[in-house]
Amino acid sequence: MEETRAQAYLQLIETLLNGAKGEELQILQANLELLDSGFLQVCEVVAEKLAGEG
Repeated sequence: MEETRAQAYLQLIETLLNGAKGEELQILQANLELLDSGFLQVCEVVAEKLAGEG
């Protein structure tokens, strides 16, 4: 996976996690170019990390 794309995925995840409630759909629509299988893989890794941290 390209490093800059991975960073973009992480930034999008951070924005989704820290953004205001109810804005998730707008954030995703503004970043449609990042919504692919790579994004889902990074989401899984982040979710596992967060679950491990409690």
